[in-house]
Amino acid sequence: MEKLYFISETSPSQSNTAIGTVVGDWENENDNVHIARANWTAIKSVPDNCRYELISESQFPPDFDNYSWDYTNNDGIGGLNSFTQSWGEYVTQSLSL
Repeated sequence: MEKLYFISETSPSQSNTAIGTVVGDWENENDNVHIARANWTAIKSVPDNCRYELISESQFPPDFDNYSWDYTNNDGIGGLNSFTQSWGEYVTQSLSL
């Protein structure tokens, strides 16, 4: 699986966009675990109530700096200041791996 990135709002009321990723060789994990780790990282990194989407490297728009991101089909909502689950707790609750 390609490395995943999360594209997010920087504030629910602004149109600014931020980008983040999971550091390490996590793309070598199976697809479900890799997607779960990217979601867990995004929830812990994206400001509260801001939407995010997961994308792979090949999905980046050609002119990312001037691209207006649409979060209509977002993959989740950030919880930077309120999300406290550890990776183990998140996996147990979300994936039952």
